[in-house]
Amino acid sequence: MINYQLDDSGIATLLCDLPGRSQNLGHAEHGAALLAAIAAATQDAAVKAILLTSADPNFAGDFEWLPCDGDAAELFARTMARQRTLRQLECCGKPVACALPGSALGPGLELALAAHYRVAADRPKARLGLPEVRRGRLPGGGGTQRLARLIGIQQALPLLLEGEALAPETALQRGLIHALVPPGSEVPAARAWLLAQTGPVQQPWDSKGYKIPGGAVSSPAVQQLFMLANAMLRAKALDNRLVPQHILSCVYEGLITDIDTGLKTEARYVVHALLAGP
Repeated sequence: MINYQLDDSGIATLLCDLPGRSQNLGHAEHGAALLAAIAAATQDAAVKAILLTSADPNFAGDFEWLPCDGDAAELFARTMARQRTLRQLECCGKPVACALPGSALGPGLELALAAHYRVAADRPKARLGLPEVRRGRLPGGGGTQRLARLIGIQQALPLLLEGEALAPETALQRGLIHALVPPGSEVPAARAWLLAQTGPVQQPWDSKGYKIPGGAVSSPAVQQLFMLANAMLRAKALDNRLVPQHILSCVYEGLITDIDTGLKTEARYVVHALLAGP
């Protein structure tokens, strides 16, 4: 399920491969194997850089990674285990690149957002997004926290609350990915970036002096945006759908704190949404 290869240049390639399934990430067994491979790569001194990619064009999740069994404590622990591993990935000091051969949706995009560099194949029919809200789910792999910190609250909220998926060119324009290349050259492009790195790398939100693009939660424009979004959600859903409200709360509460606290906030809302239903 996870093809792990370490080459002579010190690049560990983690290739996600689920033959016979329409989605290449997501179910519980594969998720555990992926997290184990990430942990191994980050801790291995022989690994100088990490490359994430997929054998299938659809670098997407089928949303089965967190089965709901009704035990809140276990669900929270399982969610936080995933959060910690992805946090370990982006904080290990080694450059991490993600080569996207096609669509990156749900857990697939959340994994990519934990990489320091994202390069996608220029496939017009491919889509990138977090469509969990359309399935009555809440992004549970840091999606509400990393996306808003990456592209700003104003750009992130429509994607999170409406589940919009972007074409690769639009994703590049909005800052979700760093590069767009011809199909088949995404892995070499990601490797080239990794080989060009000469020291430790950080995510923008871990860098000194980081500011949320477009304004922090406390800025007047963003406060007005939250009030408008909350009013629209209540009018549209008549308070009967908890997930969009939870997503809005995740962004608001999470982005007034550091990323680690924000991820815990997201995990709590994930559990509440799973147990309470849509």
